[in-house]
Amino acid sequence: MARLLGTTMVAVASICVAVSPMAGQFALAQQVPERGVGVADRTRPDYDPVGVRAGGFVVYPSVTTSAEYTDNLFADPANEQDDTLLMVAPEVRVESRWSRHALNLQAEAASRFHSENDGEDFTNYGFVADGRLDITRQTSLAASAGFRVDHEGRGSPDLPNAAAEPTRFTEARAEVSLTQRFNRLSLRPSLAYSETDFDDVALLPPAGGQINNDDRDREEVVAALRIGYEVSPALELFAEGRYRDIRYDNFDDTLGGGGVARRDSDGYEALAGASFDVGHLARGRLGVGYLSREYESSLIPSVDGAIYEGAVDWFVTNLTTLGLFGARRVEETTLAGASGNLVTGVGARVDHELRRNIILGADATYEMSEFEGTAREDDTLALGADITYLVNRNLRLVLDYDYDRRDSTAPGADFTTNSVILSLRTSL
Repeated sequence: MARLLGTTMVAVASICVAVSPMAGQFALAQQVPERGVGVADRTRPDYDPVGVRAGGFVVYPSVTTSAEYTDNLFADPANEQDDTLLMVAPEVRVESRWSRHALNLQAEAASRFHSENDGEDFTNYGFVADGRLDITRQTSLAASAGFRVDHEGRGSPDLPNAAAEPTRFTEARAEVSLTQRFNRLSLRPSLAYSETDFDDVALLPPAGGQINNDDRDREEVVAALRIGYEVSPALELFAEGRYRDIRYDNFDDTLGGGGVARRDSDGYEALAGASFDVGHLARGRLGVGYLSREYESSLIPSVDGAIYEGAVDWFVTNLTTLGLFGARRVEETTLAGASGNLVTGVGARVDHELRRNIILGADATYEMSEFEGTAREDDTLALGADITYLVNRNLRLVLDYDYDRRDSTAPGADFTTNSVILSLRTSL
């Protein structure tokens, strides 16, 4: 599988063959905003970074500095600890400006520093490259490859409260796809590979010792085929099938009843639905289907059931966009006795352009997690509100409030957190 990652990175390579003074007044939102484009997605020539030209590319460097307060850093119901922290996140994006083909590169990092709990400090980083080769007007080849170092959140069900620090993991991904159009019919086969490796993590006293996370390391291959038929310029019907194969590096001894086995599995997901774009009114994608996941070990129960995926943007007015989204999926877990985490989620997001450079936002997400093979069930509610002030092309301010709550049937797994974040982003 590592060979596939290298091959894909070669494919990507082949495809490529100072802050201004603050504005003296707010810009009015009534300056003819784009129709049929969401508030968060539309271009704002007076406030979008222009980047730095480098031949056929444009380079967009930026640095985001954030100050955050949280009232429950460890997502712990019995030992709530508040803390303040500073985050510094540099980023560089490189985008091609060619008439045909495309190549994009991105590198980013984020360092978090806590005032009271420096054991929670960490640095994440990653990079990704993606490209497109336009073979003909009807045929294109796309490829992407990336690598990242990240940390699990304290609320992860796979991370016990007794862990001395967040779990660090690395992930490598690669994907290739081919899009072929035949008049109204389109085909898109794709192949994706990912490899995830988790570091061991120490346990707090009096437990001591460490958690061996080798049984979480895994490789995943997904082969997919999407078939689309354009009924009209505003409506496309589609059917999509995916075959997923997951292989773990080591045996898992948390299956319950003294069982030891690898969590290797394979299965399929089948979806059918429609994509639509009704001009200035709405656009979106809706699909329903079925999934089945079988595990090689008889100690691990299979997972199957109905699934759905959807996302719709409704352009309520030129100044307000309402987004609705949802999905039902299976996530990997090493929770003792569980085969997989069947997650059913729905959410909404609203953005309103109060003025051309002041954007108000609010969102809500609900997820129900069913850990198959166990009695555990989690209900998670996330609420948020934010204000974005675009000062000029080089500077923006964001004030964000987040509320997260989890109610679980597992003892000691409930928590509630409140966070306030003030971010300053500088860019060229």
